Amino acid sequence: YELVRRGSVKENFADGKKPGRKGLAKRVGVNCKQSVSKLRDIAKHSRGEKQRMAHWCANMKSGRK
Repeated sequence: YELVRRGSVKENFADGKKPGRKGLAKRVGVNCKQSVSKLRDIAKHSRGEKQRMAHWCANMKSGRK
């Protein structure tokens, strides 16, 4: 048996995402560095993916010790 190396291996992004692509919260316009109360206010007055991401960010921040 003989090992043969064929050039460099390129990344295989099966999910179609590119490296360095913005995260979902940033793409929908939610800044997760805001306060929990501000994030909950954004979630209250938003719909769809923006609302879901604002809730998620608020929950992650409120769970921090």
